[in-house]
Amino acid sequence: MSKNLLNGLKLDRLSIIDEKPPPEDSSEKTEITTIHSYSHIQDQRQHIQNNTKITTDGTSRSTDSGSNVLTNEKSYNKNNNDKTVAGTHWNAWFVTACVMIVNAACAIMWTTMSSAPVSTMEWMQVDLTKLNWLSNVAAISNATFSLVAAYAYERFGIKTCLVGSAFINCIGCWVRCIAIMVAPEKRYTLILLGQGIASIGGPFVYNIAPKLVSVWFAPKDRIIANTLISLSIGMLISPLLMPRLANGANQVPFTLIVVAIISTACAIPIIFTPSKPKSSPSMSAVANRMTIWEGVKTLSKSFQFWTICILTAINGGMYFTMSVVVIEAATPFGYSEQQSGIAASLLMLGGFISGGMIGYWIGKTQQHLLIIKLLTPMVCGTYTMVIFEVVPNAYGVLLCLCFMIGFFAMGLFPVQLEYAMEISFPVPESVSSNIIWSMSTVFLLIFTVLMDALRAGPDATPPNNMTMSMVAAAIIMCVGSIPCIWLKGDMKRMAVDQEAIIFQ
Repeated sequence: MSKNLLNGLKLDRLSIIDEKPPPEDSSEKTEITTIHSYSHIQDQRQHIQNNTKITTDGTSRSTDSGSNVLTNEKSYNKNNNDKTVAGTHWNAWFVTACVMIVNAACAIMWTTMSSAPVSTMEWMQVDLTKLNWLSNVAAISNATFSLVAAYAYERFGIKTCLVGSAFINCIGCWVRCIAIMVAPEKRYTLILLGQGIASIGGPFVYNIAPKLVSVWFAPKDRIIANTLISLSIGMLISPLLMPRLANGANQVPFTLIVVAIISTACAIPIIFTPSKPKSSPSMSAVANRMTIWEGVKTLSKSFQFWTICILTAINGGMYFTMSVVVIEAATPFGYSEQQSGIAASLLMLGGFISGGMIGYWIGKTQQHLLIIKLLTPMVCGTYTMVIFEVVPNAYGVLLCLCFMIGFFAMGLFPVQLEYAMEISFPVPESVSSNIIWSMSTVFLLIFTVLMDALRAGPDATPPNNMTMSMVAAAIIMCVGSIPCIWLKGDMKRMAVDQEAIIFQ
């Protein structure tokens, strides 16, 4: 009985990782068969684990019904040497570092003006609403080109998309510098044009994390790598650097040139990265995926995917909105741009610290759903605290709140992304992640416009405060997090990787 069971599991495994694509005229049948096989694998894998003892010679011996079934690792690997699993190679971390550099350059471009709002408004002779539309242009571009990025990842490969993203961002930054040479009334138009061009490249690096980690990283390292790539270090640097560079309207031209130079320098390292790993880091990395169109049709019918998609998009959209408007929200209460910039940077710093801790723990336990259900209420709580604690003469409280929002909200974000990839497998990660990122940027646009509309007028106390905006943010987060209650789903991609371990 165990022998038949083990042979059946091998056949299921081979049917999943067979690299021949399914015939186009039988896509529906292939999709149903593949999804069924993952469920079948989980049942059989558990049965084998419950009825198998590991012997001292490196083989496994079944105790089911008294039969002796030997699975020899060397024999299995010899027959499957084209599927060798090597784990995470050091090159993967080098690629991650280069992607982080490109991501940082794009994020610095995006938040250049919002990180020093007073000086840039004066230099461009615009109000806060027009200033915020520079960020909104980036959000619109991200939402639009995220769908293009899903196709580009599959058609042209990861490296090509990253190189294109870096150089498009570079071109847009230098176009913004043309505004230095024109009359003041024309500066905003040219800045907006350059911002729009640079933002086209953004989605190709912002959305790359789930796809890249599935190709380059072993399961235990995916969350940490996703955290490093998703949480842009540029959003940590920009609030600290821009207020000091643009310390006055006359310093804005110099700031634009510095940002353009940074974007140019950051575009170079990605050219020297390898296109793909020399050997597969996991069995799921070489497993067949659906086509893009098949994946879209599958996701459109998946209730659990849309549940986690909404949760992730609202969380990410609100976090990035806060990173854009937090300086504008703090300055009416008497805090300087430099002080507000430090608070904004703590949003990202908290996310990095939390992501590292959570990533390590999930790498050991694979308890994605537990973390999501634990951290979601904490995210709602921190946004609610902002309503009452952003007040004058409470700078330490402001710093603590920003760190807590980053710690819980951005610590949760990569876990949500990876969980969505797990439950939607074998849909390509490029499709799943870009749908989520597209929705995140749509929510970012909506939330930014809403918060700007709720800003108090010049006659309020204090003038132009954003207290009502913070109330709206808390309500949106609390209501938008309700679907977390019924969130569930099978870890289909992890099932493939764990099934491979049984044969080792």
